[in-house]
Amino acid sequence: MAGSDPLPRLLLIGGDGHPSGVPRHIRHLCTALQDQAQITVISDENHGGYDGLDGATHIIVPGLQSRLSARHLMRGWCGLGRVLRAQGAQVIWLHARLPVLFGRMMLALRLWRPKAARVVVTYHGLPFGPGHKLMAGGVSKMLEKGLLSACPPLDLVFLSQDQARRMTAAMGARMGRHRVHVLPNSSDLGPLPEVAHGPGRHLVMTGRCGWQKNYPLALRLFAHLPDDYTLTLCGAGTEAAGFQAEAAEILPPEALARVRFAGPLSDVRPALAGADGYLLCSRYEGLPIGAIEAFEAGLPLILGTFDGADELAATHPMALCLEFEDLARDAGQITALLEGYTARRDAATQEIRTAWAKAWSFDRFRANARAVYDTLAGTD
Repeated sequence: MAGSDPLPRLLLIGGDGHPSGVPRHIRHLCTALQDQAQITVISDENHGGYDGLDGATHIIVPGLQSRLSARHLMRGWCGLGRVLRAQGAQVIWLHARLPVLFGRMMLALRLWRPKAARVVVTYHGLPFGPGHKLMAGGVSKMLEKGLLSACPPLDLVFLSQDQARRMTAAMGARMGRHRVHVLPNSSDLGPLPEVAHGPGRHLVMTGRCGWQKNYPLALRLFAHLPDDYTLTLCGAGTEAAGFQAEAAEILPPEALARVRFAGPLSDVRPALAGADGYLLCSRYEGLPIGAIEAFEAGLPLILGTFDGADELAATHPMALCLEFEDLARDAGQITALLEGYTARRDAATQEIRTAWAKAWSFDRFRANARAVYDTLAGTD
C-alpha cells in the first residue's frame, strides 16, 4: 500500500466488557494491526476487558453482552444495527457470541448489506459438540447450518486447524460458500512481579462463572488435594455471594477457607506470579488465552479434555490433560506434577517459558494476524 493511501477501516465487534478471552483477543488484534488499519472497537459497557486498546477508537453499544432478557436483546439488536449501517469499514470482524449471531441474522434477513466490505466471523470455540448442553448444542448446530446457507459469503476464522476441520465436517457443502482462515490465540503478559512463595502449593483458575468453566468440578477436585493447597478463582461472578454459597455446599469449611474468590482481575499477573500451577476444568473451550497466559508465566497446566487442551499440552513440558473421572487419582497426579515443578522451580519455569515462546508468542500471533488481515483487506 502506498504511503499516501489512507489506511483501511477495520471494525472489531466484541460483547461483554469484563476481562475474558474475547476482549483480550481483540486487544491483541489492535496491537498487531495498529499500523495497518484505522481500528474501531464496539462492545458492551467496558468493565476492564477493553482497557488498553492500542490505537483504536472504542464505541460502547449496550446490549451486546449475552443475557436472557428481551429488553436487553432488543437494545443490543437495534444498537448493533445502527452501528453496522453507519460504519463504512472495509473489514467488519464479529467476535463475541451475541454480535456474531445478530450480525449474521441481519445479513440472512437482508436487514443489513454492507457495501464493498468483508464480513468476518471468529469462532472462539465451536458452538456445539462435546461439553455443550445437549439441547443448546443441537439448536446451535441447526442455527449454524441455517445461517451459513442464508448469509452471503463470509470469512470464517477458527482458533485451530482441528476446529476448522470439525466445523467443515459438521456443516458439509455449506462451508464451500465461505472462506476459512486459522488464527490461534496468544498471550502478551510480559514480565511478572516478584512474589515470595510460601509453604504449600497454590493453584489459580481463571474465567467467568457459568456452565462452560465448570467451577463446581474444580472445587470437588480441590477437596481431594492436600491440606496445604490453596486455590484462587478469578473471573466475573466468582466474587458473587450466590457462587460462594454454592462453593460452601461443595466444600467443608476447612477447605473453603483455603479458597480465594478474586472476581474479575484487570491484571492477572500477580495471581499467576504467586501460583504453582494453573487449573482449567472447562467443559468446552476454543483455545483458552488464560491457559496460554499461565504457559507464558512458566506454570504447569492441569487441563480437562476440552477442545484445544491436547494442542496446548503437546507443546508444554509440564502439562496434564485429565478426564476428571477419578478425582482422588487426579489429585495424586496433580500433587506429583507440582512437587516436581517446585523442586526445580527456576529451571522448570524457564523451560516452560521457552516452549511458550516457540509455539504461542505474541510475535507469532502478530505475524499470523497481519497475514490474515492482508487477505481480508486485499493488500496481500
